[in-house]
Amino acid sequence: MKINSFKRAVAPGLVGSGILASCLILAAQPVLAQSSSPAANSSQANTVPVESVTPSRQGVWGDIVYGSAEAPVELIEYGSLTCPHCASFSSDVLPRLMQDYINDGQLRFVFRNFVRDRYDLAAAAASRCLPDTDATKRTLAALFAEQSEWLQSSNPYQAIADIVGREGLTQEAMGQCISDQEVRVHIVQMTQNGAEQFDIKSIPTLVLNGIPMVFPGYDTLKLRIDAQITASGLTGQ
Repeated sequence: MKINSFKRAVAPGLVGSGILASCLILAAQPVLAQSSSPAANSSQANTVPVESVTPSRQGVWGDIVYGSAEAPVELIEYGSLTCPHCASFSSDVLPRLMQDYINDGQLRFVFRNFVRDRYDLAAAAASRCLPDTDATKRTLAALFAEQSEWLQSSNPYQAIADIVGREGLTQEAMGQCISDQEVRVHIVQMTQNGAEQFDIKSIPTLVLNGIPMVFPGYDTLKLRIDAQITASGLTGQ
């Protein structure tokens, strides 16, 4: 999915800039505790820090890793929880990667959020304010699998709360999570870093051993992974 709609949502020229963080943080606030004063909102947008932040609250921060840290090949996905193509990747491609490469230690898969809009940011934050990585992975899978339902519901925030509630996160705790500036900046910084480092133009964007690409289809991706495995000297799997 091209990210032109994302650029329009936060205004042209903001992708890859510090202003991006402020815009997305403000985007999450209408359902939280946004002030009715335009001046107050403008002031916050100008003062939000954009440095790398690891939130102090309990949660799953940074890369979400599937597979062994010792795997010779790494595949990173920059994905959005409101992107239909990313949902298809989660349901159709990731299970095949698990079966063909990840489970036997040939491939390490890493998921990184690339947020596009306020619902995406809220869902990304809520999925990470959980006690352990397994809970986050189950929640990501559910958010992708049920994407059309929660995204098109009359109240997407309530629908997100229902999904993360399966892992024990209360509605009150979710509200605190998605209102937490450290959490939001952490996720937006992940997006900004990816955009700057890999010049991301569409999602999902994959990075295979440091080489970015659009998803080329599973058969082609498999050939490229196999080539990296061969180059690593790992054979006989």
